[in-house]
Amino acid sequence: MKKIYFLLFISAIFASCSSGDDSTPADNGNNVSPGDYMPLTTGNYWVYDVQNTQQQGRDSLYITGDININGNSYKKFTTLNLPVGLFSNAIYNDGIRRSGDRLLLTGNFDFGFSEQFSISIPVNEFTILKENASLNQVLSSVSGSLTQPYNGYDVKFDYTLTSRAKEHLASYTVNQDTYNDVKKVATVLALKITAMVPVDGIGVFPVTIMQNQDVAVSHQYYAKNIGVVNVVTNISYQLSDFSQFGLQLPLPQSGSEQQQEVLDHYLAQ
Repeated sequence: MKKIYFLLFISAIFASCSSGDDSTPADNGNNVSPGDYMPLTTGNYWVYDVQNTQQQGRDSLYITGDININGNSYKKFTTLNLPVGLFSNAIYNDGIRRSGDRLLLTGNFDFGFSEQFSISIPVNEFTILKENASLNQVLSSVSGSLTQPYNGYDVKFDYTLTSRAKEHLASYTVNQDTYNDVKKVATVLALKITAMVPVDGIGVFPVTIMQNQDVAVSHQYYAKNIGVVNVVTNISYQLSDFSQFGLQLPLPQSGSEQQQEVLDHYLAQ
């Protein structure tokens, strides 16, 4: 399982065969011939420099070949080493295919506050890019809940994961490199966390550890004929005051972090 450690690095945004409420809006007949904002050829690779306030790393992402999921053919993505960046984690060991002007991702979105406290969100056919989307158009949205035990408690995560089209940039510069014809996409993860806490002689009661809030807001920049050239992710959260219940979690009461993944070199054909 991919591990994403909150406030060290956060990763991942997306995807595997889902029984959740996965929604991909209809194209409404507005497609033109698809662009190539992520060339899907076996052997293509992208190398990213990853930085945040606590550490830095380097991800080498590449396409290994074809995989079949639910009768559809996808390109499988992997990395040379365990990825540290959001985007590489998002598609690491998962599949991407093109359908019209959409890029569809199927895999697992693993998200963790710590090594002992993580969740894995399944998503199916999640749209990560739509070439002809209008500004702020919702591309995909999936909501659901997961429950896992922790330290004698059942902890429930209510989540919503949403991708949304942002600006189309004629040119975009990052780290002195300029790219032409760039699509910007926002991916947002909202979470609510509830623990079922036993009270001696009374019963088990739900305690809201964290009110519903956007804990991760990530912007991906797709350059035509290249792929993703930059990812900027902001992470923040604020827990409820649950100290009176004696529930201890392996993370601070609040936190914030920014991570950036900048393309260093690539092969895209």
